[in-house]
Amino acid sequence: MAGKVWYWSRKRREASAFSLQAWRDGVPAASDAVIVIDDCPLPPAWRAAGEPFVLNAEASAFAQLKPAEMKRRLARSGVRIEDTAGSAGSRNFAVSVFHLQPIEVQRVMPAAASHSFSRSGASAAWAAEGAAESRQQLDPADPLYIRLTRLALKALHALGLELAVVSIHTEGSGRCTVKAVELPEIAALGGTVWDKAIQKFAADWQTGQFALPGRENKDKEQLIGADPEFLLLSKQGKVVSAARYLEGGHGTGCDAVVVGGRVMYPVAELRPAPASTPVRLAHHIHQLLLQANMRISDQTLRWAAGGMPAPGFALGGHIHLSGVKLTSRLLHQLDSYLALPLAMIESANEQLRRPRFGSLGDFRFQPHGGFEYRTLPSWLVSPLAAKGAFALMLLCARETDQLLYLPSREERIIDAYYSGDRIQLRGCLEPLIAAMKATRSYEELSRWIEPLMNAALQGRIWDTQADIRLKWRIPAKE
Repeated sequence: MAGKVWYWSRKRREASAFSLQAWRDGVPAASDAVIVIDDCPLPPAWRAAGEPFVLNAEASAFAQLKPAEMKRRLARSGVRIEDTAGSAGSRNFAVSVFHLQPIEVQRVMPAAASHSFSRSGASAAWAAEGAAESRQQLDPADPLYIRLTRLALKALHALGLELAVVSIHTEGSGRCTVKAVELPEIAALGGTVWDKAIQKFAADWQTGQFALPGRENKDKEQLIGADPEFLLLSKQGKVVSAARYLEGGHGTGCDAVVVGGRVMYPVAELRPAPASTPVRLAHHIHQLLLQANMRISDQTLRWAAGGMPAPGFALGGHIHLSGVKLTSRLLHQLDSYLALPLAMIESANEQLRRPRFGSLGDFRFQPHGGFEYRTLPSWLVSPLAAKGAFALMLLCARETDQLLYLPSREERIIDAYYSGDRIQLRGCLEPLIAAMKATRSYEELSRWIEPLMNAALQGRIWDTQADIRLKWRIPAKE
């Protein structure tokens, strides 16, 4: 992806500092990007020259949402909301986000934080009362900064936005809730952190920073990694702490959970070396499972994976990717081509992990320059599911400019994902498969993708009660 960057606004004069103006100064091509900088709806023929990459394409629809519907969508995705006055010790923050990146977090003093949960009016209040004496910048090194920005990113994904300001309320207990989500005012964009973020995006797009590596080098340039989790269960179904056996291991370890206010380490986690192909990454995982089997002396324990193989224990199958830049389009592709098919083969009780865990669009940037997609349940249940997920991750990365069918942006599909409605989800599987088959990468990756998609089409459900060692062919110790 590399081309021109265009801007779209109903306020042509106010937006004159941002040019080219789409569909006025020309027609964006499929290789171009368009930044929507207010709530002006896209023109009916916006795909006439191919489908450009659009930031805030849903701004117009968002602006029409009633507060009750906006709150429903946020709550559906696990975003806490707040529409009451703050208690003693509470604070309010304004988190500005541009295309998956927080660009500013400001503490808003009480005089400037009187607005309640809404979708309109707050931006004007911030602009009018945003004098230096009423606002304080939050340092990115502050742990609260990370919590606030993650909540803001989650809220925007739930509402289909890429640039907005999220008002967040914090209490002395540490509880964070969203009070308002607002589109930025055009008049406040020039010469601000918004302007810098927009200009950086434009420069990166025009110089090809978002472009994929050359296809002839794709396997060398793009690496996939993972950190899947599993549980150790006794014959009575009780969770046995993995820390007894795996703490401090090389490539295997334990993850913490809070139980009854105490931090415990019952969850086993694998940390395989990254690889360039699904089969190679699966091999690395198999080797770590063999190592874990040598260290876990109690052979009567059952190794369980999936989304929630034991009540209250939600497991993840996070997948890492490097060698390609994460965009909002790619994030929605991962929701559509990974999360939805895996939701089709989950057992019914695993849906209970959502929305606290497994919310759509859950990601983290990584220090190595890549990112981690965190929405998926633990696919360690089956090597078929694991290799299928890896292949789908690679397909989305390599074909992000081609996979334009995105059911995860449709309200009925989002509702079906969170409610576990397989009948509704199944309706998008065949169009997903057709979109994948039309790409150049599908032939190479199909041997891992097709078994997973066929299982979803046939209504098969993976078995979270089975011991994962059986399918991964981990021999019992004598």
